[in-house]
Amino acid sequence: MNLLLRNLTATVGLFTFASCSTSSGPKGSNASRAQFLDEVWVAPQMRGQAWPAHFNSVYFAPVATGRLKAQGWWAAQGTKTRSQMDADAHRLARYTRNALVTAALNDPSRRLQVVGHPGPGTLIVEVAITELLPAKAFWNAAASAAGFVVPGAGLLSAAGSGAIGFEGRLRDGGTGQTLASFRDRETDKMAFINVDSYTWYAGSEANIDELSKKAAQVLNAPAGAVVSGAAPIKLMAF
Repeated sequence: MNLLLRNLTATVGLFTFASCSTSSGPKGSNASRAQFLDEVWVAPQMRGQAWPAHFNSVYFAPVATGRLKAQGWWAAQGTKTRSQMDADAHRLARYTRNALVTAALNDPSRRLQVVGHPGPGTLIVEVAITELLPAKAFWNAAASAAGFVVPGAGLLSAAGSGAIGFEGRLRDGGTGQTLASFRDRETDKMAFINVDSYTWYAGSEANIDELSKKAAQVLNAPAGAVVSGAAPIKLMAF
């Protein structure tokens, strides 16, 4: 993301509630198999393990947004703007959960069954959106007009890129124990003409889709498989 997860270790816990911070490992560390996330911590007993070896199903909890209101720039907006931003955040939370569920259902290996309720034998995936910056259309229009050059890449648009941040955790549905946690921040990808960036949050939606697919890969992967991140520049097809 670039918007909705670069580093997971056995499988990433994708949730963080408004009242807690779930990344328990050293800041900036990710010695896991989920290399598309920024920070990942995995419980010692789960390191190097495949999730399907311990669970037969996965439950994706509703995505939390409560911590967004603590951001200074968010609080500084007018009442009408804050109301719209709050509505957008809740929409993106639903979008994120749907993307995670869809990616898990469509993963080719699909070794974990997606269920509607947690319980014994179920891996609980909890995620919170902790940062959300919209990409304003006039910022990106100005960037496209001015542009800047990356050797070998040509004219790119980058100013006014949106961003999204996540925290999360994976828990045992039978015991409630936290088995993994993560933190990630994604900014909108640069592009020759970034069509997505001309709407406030389309870049974030694209990041969510990408991260959800990678999360599904990690959740269903055999022990030892590594899922890495994508390049920060994407070419647009017309």
